[in-house]
Amino acid sequence: KMAVNAWTPLHEPIFIDIEVGVFCSLLQIPRIPRKVSFEEIPFTHSNFESMIPRRREQHAAGRFCLRSVINKAEINCVDISENYPLTIQTKTGIKPISISHCDSIAVAVLGLNCNSIGVDIESNERIISTAILNQFCSTKEIDELMNSSPVERLEIWMIKEAVSKAIGDGMSIAKEIEIVGDNAYYDTSIFRVIRHEYKGHNIVIVIDYSDSSMDI
Repeated sequence: KMAVNAWTPLHEPIFIDIEVGVFCSLLQIPRIPRKVSFEEIPFTHSNFESMIPRRREQHAAGRFCLRSVINKAEINCVDISENYPLTIQTKTGIKPISISHCDSIAVAVLGLNCNSIGVDIESNERIISTAILNQFCSTKEIDELMNSSPVERLEIWMIKEAVSKAIGDGMSIAKEIEIVGDNAYYDTSIFRVIRHEYKGHNIVIVIDYSDSSMDI
């Protein structure tokens, strides 16, 4: 039986300057999954074995990005939460993190000075159908979006996705997330929306400074 090489990233992680206290890392994902061992990937969840090969590559790239932002922030990570919203336990308290990927790029973010953080990445060619709009938008939003551009629809979807990750409840809360300009509102939380572009992909990061319910 031939030895299988350990998983390695396709390149060094790419860091994007967001703002002070927010660390963001990107990594390309191979289009075709490789026959490699994933044993060395940090912070891998227990259900990893049941993933299809392509999903494993995406998961591994996301976790590698996470390790790279932790190193970049020069913090000592003790543990990662198994539950959502994702957080890491450090020697100086709990810090919020978020991971996302599309088919070809993974991204991870870490917030040092905020209560929660969420990220989403999509190809700017992705089309959000009316059927998807009905699932995650309020009636008022759907009316406003019916005549909007594909870019506007995609951005609304991404902001809701990022907020749902930051909250930890998934897209079941999407209709309750209200977006006004550069802010998104859910319950008592106010998220600031940060938009970034990278090689034909849109990245949305949301940061919550308003809710002090996090365990520090």
